[in-house]
Amino acid sequence: MEEEKVSCPYCGSTFNDKEQLSKHIDRIHHGSGLLEGDSTKW
Repeated sequence: MEEEKVSCPYCGSTFNDKEQLSKHIDRIHHGSGLLEGDSTKW
């Protein structure tokens, strides 16, 4: 069974799951704007 990849909306990098994508966005694209998330963390 092939896992579905998720891609970064900012740079197109692909990840195995949304958790890895979220960590990538936090590290690499922090400050680029939020697509979704908990507004209490802004």
